[in-house]
Amino acid sequence: MSVEPLEIAYPAELPVSQRRDDIAAAIRDHQVVIVAGETGSGKTTQLPKICLELGRGAGRMIGHTQPRRIAARSVAERIAAELGTELGDLVGYQVRFTDRTSKRSRIKLMTDG
Repeated sequence: MSVEPLEIAYPAELPVSQRRDDIAAAIRDHQVVIVAGETGSGKTTQLPKICLELGRGAGRMIGHTQPRRIAARSVAERIAAELGTELGDLVGYQVRFTDRTSKRSRIKLMTDG
């Protein structure tokens, strides 16, 4: 069974997408990276995709916390849609007693509580 390479697209209008190479280099070269940007700049949806593109999540999961259950679910839905995958496949979420992840999941949204 072969795995198809994942095509990751970044919306050109988002500031995080425009600085993708710089952000990827910082993530690759440093253990801790702080990214600050305006609301709507793409931090929440694009940073996990940059990490995925760097090979993070291979054999493990990229953990992504959100303060609210609805945010965890809706962000997971958005990232899954942008990656062209079903929710619960490559991108999933876990909140309270609901776990929508699979063995294939590479990005997991969750609440921090």
